Parts: sequence; structure tokens; C-alpha cells
Amino acid sequence: MSAPTPSKASAIKPAYHKELGFWTVVFLATGGILGPAVGFTPISVLALAGPAGILSWIIAFALMLAVAMSYVELGTMWPRAGGVAYYPAKSSGPIVGTMNAWGSLVGYALAVPSIVVAFTEYLSYWFPGLFHNGVLTSAGIAVSVFVLLVIFFINTLRIRYMGQLNNFFTVLTIVGLLVVSIALFGHFNPQNLSHFHGFMPFGTNGLFLAIAATIYGYGGFRQPIDYAEEVRDPGKTIPKAVFITMVITLVVYFIESLSYVGAIHWGGMGVGVGNWSKLSGLAYPFVSEAGALGLPMVGLIAMLTMLIASFKDGYIYFGGASRIGYTLGRYDGYLPSVFTKLTASGIPLPSVILTLVVSTIYIVLLPSFASLFPLVASALLLSYAPGPLSLAIFRVKYPNQPRPYRLPWMKVLAPVAFVVSSLMIFWSGWASVRILIPSVFVGLLLLFFYARRRRITRQDVVLGIWFPVYQLLIMVISYMGSANFGGHNLIPAPWDSVTMVVLSVIFYYWGLASGLRYQSEGVFDEEHVS
Repeated sequence: MSAPTPSKASAIKPAYHKELGFWTVVFLATGGILGPAVGFTPISVLALAGPAGILSWIIAFALMLAVAMSYVELGTMWPRAGGVAYYPAKSSGPIVGTMNAWGSLVGYALAVPSIVVAFTEYLSYWFPGLFHNGVLTSAGIAVSVFVLLVIFFINTLRIRYMGQLNNFFTVLTIVGLLVVSIALFGHFNPQNLSHFHGFMPFGTNGLFLAIAATIYGYGGFRQPIDYAEEVRDPGKTIPKAVFITMVITLVVYFIESLSYVGAIHWGGMGVGVGNWSKLSGLAYPFVSEAGALGLPMVGLIAMLTMLIASFKDGYIYFGGASRIGYTLGRYDGYLPSVFTKLTASGIPLPSVILTLVVSTIYIVLLPSFASLFPLVASALLLSYAPGPLSLAIFRVKYPNQPRPYRLPWMKVLAPVAFVVSSLMIFWSGWASVRILIPSVFVGLLLLFFYARRRRITRQDVVLGIWFPVYQLLIMVISYMGSANFGGHNLIPAPWDSVTMVVLSVIFYYWGLASGLRYQSEGVFDEEHVS
């Protein structure tokens, strides 16, 4: 028998399976957003801004929409699994590509253990032996690793099975949150919105801090982009799915915060009357409020909902991390070719195993949600800014490329999205920035694998140098910024954020000019994906 021809060989090569329909994509993104933070963030905004914190969800929605829809155009123009690691590499070259791709991988790889640890911390409400003195015990670590293995198993299944499972858990999460909120609305007291030091007890500064916190609440919108190669008809599905996801998130979080502030019972929760900032110190805010109101079943439903939200978030981000690892090998050339392998079921198994190993290590080294979450937030945010810039570059360099969705007013909204993304990194605080940005520079070591496929030229360095300089200046401004974000108050609020806005605009146009001059040579597109 003769050997198969190249065309036959490519025809039978394992590929991702396009099995995700519209509502599955909606619930994938919604499930990625409504994770372990649903039990804390709606109360955190009240602790920062008082009743005015409920407005922060609306303002953050408006700010994040431009960022989200920038990625929608990218994800529908070139659907790529783990596309967040692909677009900057294609638009801006290996320097920007490696740092962004590594930052993305670190963010997703950290997200998984942080979510699993949060699950175990919630579980310790019934089993105190799992969590002690702010960290997981040996038993807690063992439970977390077991949960991680279950998540690993789910990610070895065909994507349609994971999607069906996620549909069920995401609907349960939304229903649980609405049941709790409706029960709290039954004890709504309008006076809570104004009688305790007014509607805005911490002034505009408090509202500003609450907006910074709520912006993180919308972060999971990129899940449809990460799974884009597995979406049926991505050009039609992804734009509508992302927008509907953002709206669902706004409604759910807004209702959570409003119901909580309306039903707040200071004495029953052991918090001084009008002491808004103390709300952030409650270990289980919804359980505390339900107990104060004599609603133990509502508290139980809240705890079960938090467990479900955390678990489903774990396997969603696990899958995203695996697909980014795959992209680093297949499309970018930043990891060895072994990570480009797919099973017959369309699963990037080597990358799935890598995610399991990395997640296990972090659970052992950092066994608390409080120690992991700030790093996760910063690492994920570091990969946001290059997306809108890639969009602007592709509009000029590939004007005739089919675009099922086009971001309106791109010349205005793309730089706005870049600025918002930069502010999100800065607002994550000096404690996180000083760790994450140096770790992103480690990603430059991936150029070793890249150089085996294509020589790195002086032009590559010249056109990519803006990105490491941009990252270093974020560190400088974060260090010098106000105490609101952990800085040393050399640049007081709000001028630290204003400075960040000005610098972001400068770097956007520097990056745009560099990207327009960059000429890729086919390293990223050896295989066409329709």
C-alpha cells in the first residue's frame, strides 16, 4: 500500500471539533465571569464606595465594552484557539508576542489554582479542618488537588460534553444568585441607600476605587475567543454571545449589590452602623446577611452557589490555559512542537497535562485565594492591552480580510480600549505589578524556541522595544502612584491615573506605528483556519 499523499495526511490530521453552539458559548463566557468572586465583589464595591458602589457596575460595563468588542472583531476575523496569544504576535512581532503570550499563559495558569483554592475555602465552611490561619491545611491541599484532577478529567472530554456540563452549572449559578437576591429584596429598606453617611460616603474617590474593582468582574468575556476554533459559525455566534454575556453579568452583579445594600442589617452581622468598609472583612458576606435576617436556607443556597460557581470557573479557565499553550506551540512557535498535538477528540492533551502540572505546583506553593487572586488579576490584565492595538494594525494591513463583526468608530474606541486596559493593570496595585511585570520579562526566554524556526532580526527588536518599555513605565508609575493602589504617594490621586492615561495614549500610537512597519513572514499562518 502506498503512503498517503500530503493532502490525505492533512485531511486526517486531528483538529478541534466545532461543537459549541450559541447558548453554549454564552454560558461559557458567563460561567467564566461568574466565578468565586460572585460571593465577594458585589460587597467589595459597597465597602469601597457605600451605596454608590452599585453604580460602578454600570460604569465598568461601559468601559469594558470597547475592550470586549475589540477582541470580538479579532476572534471572528481569525478564529484561533487561545487567540489572545496569537494576535499580538502576528501584528507586532516576536518581542511583543512572547511577552504577551507568556503573560497570558501565566494568568490562565494562575487562575486555575486560585479558583480551586477558593472552592476548598468555601468548602471549609462545613469542614473547618481544610483551612486554618488564612491558608489551606494539608487536608485542604489534598482536596484541592483531587478537585483539580476532576477538572483535568473534564478537560480531556470532547468539547461538546464540557459545554453541556457547563450549561447546567452556569444556569444553576445564575438561578442560585437570583434566588438569594430576591430573598434579600424581601427585606429591602430604601433608607439604607442614603441614611448612613449618604449615598456616596467616601466621595468620588470611593466610587473611583469601586469602578476599579468592578472592571475585574467582567474579565471572563474572552472565553469565546479562547475557544473560537471550536465554535460553530463564529462570525455570527461570538459577537452576539459576548454582548449578551456582558449584559447578563451587568444585571446579575447589579442585582446582587443592590439587594445586599437594601437588606443590610448592621447589628445582626456584627458590623458597626454605617461602617461600610468593615463589610470587606466578612468571611461569608451573603451567609452573614442571611443569618442576620433569619434566613438560614438563603445562606445555605448562597454557599452552594459559590461552590458551583468556583468549580465551573476552574474547568473553563483550565481549558483556556490549555488552548493558549497549544497556540504558543502551533501558531506562534514559542513552545516545542509537542504542544501542537491534538487527540482524535480535538483535545490539546500535552498542553492539558502542562496546565495540570503547573496548577498543582501553585496550589502547593500558594495555598490561599488571597495570595493567588491579585497575581491572577494582574497577569490576565497584562494581556488585554495588545488586543485593541492588534485590531487597529490589522485594519490597515489587511483591509480586505473578511470581518463578520467590525468594531464601530475603531479609531476612537481602539485607543480607548488600550487606555482602559492599561488602567486596569495600574489599578491592580503595586503589590501585584511589582511581581507580575518582571515575570512577564521571563517570557522573552521563549524566543529561544522561536529562533529555531525564524531568525530574530534587528528590525524585530526595534519594532518591538516599545512593549517592554511600556511595561517598565507601568511599574514606575505604580511605584510612584497614590496609596489607593499601594504606591508610595509620590504622584497623588487622581494624577497618578491621569499620568497613566497620557502614557497609554503615547504608547498606543508608538505601538501602532511599529506594528504597521512590522512584516511577518508566514511563521504564524502555516495552516489556514477558516
